[in-house]
Parts: sequence; C-alpha cells; structure tokens
Amino acid sequence: MSGRTPAQILEAAGVPFSSFTHAPIRTYEDIERELDLPAERLLKTLAFRTGDRFVLVSLPMLTPAGYGKIAKAAGVSRSKLRRAGEDDLAELGMAPGGISPLTDVADRAVVFHTPVPDMGKVYCGSGRDDETIEVDAASLVDLVRPVIADVAS
Repeated sequence: MSGRTPAQILEAAGVPFSSFTHAPIRTYEDIERELDLPAERLLKTLAFRTGDRFVLVSLPMLTPAGYGKIAKAAGVSRSKLRRAGEDDLAELGMAPGGISPLTDVADRAVVFHTPVPDMGKVYCGSGRDDETIEVDAASLVDLVRPVIADVAS
C-alpha cells in the first residue's frame, strides 16, 4: 500500500496546491452535479495493472483514452494492460473516483497526455472520492516526471 497521500507528497516536495472536500464522486455526471469546476481544467487519472506493475494515466477529463497508445507509452503489451480494480486501488491507497497521478508505489509508470503540462491550474484526484486537489499542471509534471505522450483514442 502507498505510504503517503497525494497531498502529503505535494507538501513534502514543496509544491503549492489546495484541496477541498465535497460529496463523493465516481463519474463525470457526479462531478457535474457536485462540483462547479470548468471541464477544461479537470484532469482524470486512470489506473491500470500489468502483473505487479501499475500504470497511471492522466489526461483532460473529456478526452477519450486510447488503450493501445497508453500501453505503448508505458512500455507494456496492450494484452497485459487491464483496468485496476478496487483491490488494486487499495494497494495504491486510493478509492474509485479519487485516483491521483501521485503515489509512493515504486513499481509504476505514469503517463500524461500531451496537452497536460500546458493546462495551467488543474483539478485532480486526491486518492479519496470526496476530496479534490487544485495544482499547477507544470508543477505536477515537474514532480511526477511522467512519460508525456498522445494517449487519446
């Protein structure tokens, strides 16, 4: 299981951010209903499992993910890439609806869709489904050091 929360990772690195709590969210419909945030600033993170390795992929909320492109960017076979289940997310210390690109889990690849570094202020998962983090995308990229690739379908 992950040691620190995404907020603790940001704090330890000295990256400025804020967070706020809200009703639990899992879907985009939940986000639209519960949060008054601009869709173009929302960053979704998808979690995958390839055996013992995790792949975390962050992209703009309304951008459809291309699984083949994700696998290629992460350096894994598409046939080995599977969506992480709730047990997998528990290993990351995260809940569905709160997946974050920030984790202490060592055996993982992180991929950001090409436009993410230039998105400015973004809102991303905190690890919990009832809290959202606001952070500068460029600062997030500097901290996470992800693979940057076109992963849209």
